[in-house]
Amino acid sequence: MRQDYVRKLAAAMERGEWRENGEPIQIAEDGTLLNGQHRLHAVVKSGVTVPFLVIRGLPVVSQATMDAGLRRNLSDVLALHGENETANLAAMLAMLYRYRNGHRLNNSGSTAPTSQEALALLADEPGIKEGLPLARQVLRDTGLRISVTAVLIYLFDEADPGQGTRFFEGICQPDGLSSGNPIVALRSILERDQRDPTYRLTSYVLFAMVIKAFNAWREGRDVFVLAFKPGTREAFPKILEPAPVEEQAAAEG
Repeated sequence: MRQDYVRKLAAAMERGEWRENGEPIQIAEDGTLLNGQHRLHAVVKSGVTVPFLVIRGLPVVSQATMDAGLRRNLSDVLALHGENETANLAAMLAMLYRYRNGHRLNNSGSTAPTSQEALALLADEPGIKEGLPLARQVLRDTGLRISVTAVLIYLFDEADPGQGTRFFEGICQPDGLSSGNPIVALRSILERDQRDPTYRLTSYVLFAMVIKAFNAWREGRDVFVLAFKPGTREAFPKILEPAPVEEQAAAEG
């Protein structure tokens, strides 16, 4: 039994998101529970009463053919709701969900949103889709994944309107930039990731490096070597927001 899945189901039940879909709790003729342990443990954990269809008296051997079909993933659910580029959008919503909830930015299933949570997030923040055209261009020029770019455009623009878009446009047009420009340093990392099969960045490290490059670019700092080493004392970087107007005026004065 996967406890992380039980917690996810229980949380959905507590929020009132659980919907009966006709999938039964299946019990063998000798009383053995064949299918439904995660749902039943989630009911216990949540303390919420939910209805289930229950089928009893099945042969014990019938368990071998259960759950053999393909389950709908988030991309499938988004497609059913009329969305486009659903594979990228599903990845983007999972990243944004982790970011909003303070989870590590990786691909862990334990911190992924449920379909209901992802749809609610999309309804609240539809602007996440606006960076997709630029993200496709960044993919062609650097190999940086569309989902990563689109989420960061959205978050960078949120922190400082328009600056995320400008930053990634600069990544696509690096001609004339000095060697110390953070965009040049980031492109060097991305090009190595594409060129060297022994050099592969995890999503967590990739996010950190892009955020560090963006912060330095906004502050006008030179960066010649871009690095992030998880597991050391270096904390995951935060996206810097612009200083309040009064602080900027004081600095300029």
